[in-house]
Amino acid sequence: MIGDGGAAVGGTGGSGTAAWTPKAVLWDLDGTLVDSDPMWVAAERRCAERHGVSWNDDLSLKMTAAPLPVCARVLREAGVDEPADAIVAALIDDVTTMYVVGEGIPWTPGAWDLLVALRGAGIPSVLVTGSPRSLAERVVAAAPAGAFVGAVAGDDEGIAHKPDPAPYLAGARLAGADPRDCLVLEDSDGGARAGIAAGARVVGVEACARTPLPRDAGYPVIASLRGLASTSA
Repeated sequence: MIGDGGAAVGGTGGSGTAAWTPKAVLWDLDGTLVDSDPMWVAAERRCAERHGVSWNDDLSLKMTAAPLPVCARVLREAGVDEPADAIVAALIDDVTTMYVVGEGIPWTPGAWDLLVALRGAGIPSVLVTGSPRSLAERVVAAAPAGAFVGAVAGDDEGIAHKPDPAPYLAGARLAGADPRDCLVLEDSDGGARAGIAAGARVVGVEACARTPLPRDAGYPVIASLRGLASTSA
């Protein structure tokens, strides 16, 4: 159903030469499902500059695909004189405001069509993100009705953050599927490695990624979700 001949479902070592139908699709949020990374970068930059910290590419890179506690630590080390919890709360509030006042959810290219196609094929989707549940649930509610069967969020108690495989293992459980039968969609190498460690097949999606994905990491990389949407119809 998804992919035939390489890029779509090469997975964790298969040849990628035959079509393969996943039992569930586990979606990363920021940069994969939604083009929200610019929102997080803007929030991080504003947080830094409010405290007199000059923004630079090094700071941005250190926070790319990082859990919010890591972002808070990076900002504190750069000179933001606030408790980590306060920094995290400020970042979440800032991004939530951008979601509310923006022109709807900025879906990445092909994401909406792929969700619709998966729903039509009876393949459940689960959102697996390091972002807080408040944002995850907002995105799930805005997605095609019935596409998502649940979400694993960054502030869920007792679940380690990516690149630990725990979030994707939890996502597979929510879908009622063996991780080996799941397809993980990711825009970061750390997230992709989390999916591989969970035993899932992984596809890197580069359309809205902050940084280019490696081409020698054992998983295929596609330009956008548009190709998957067309092959999953």
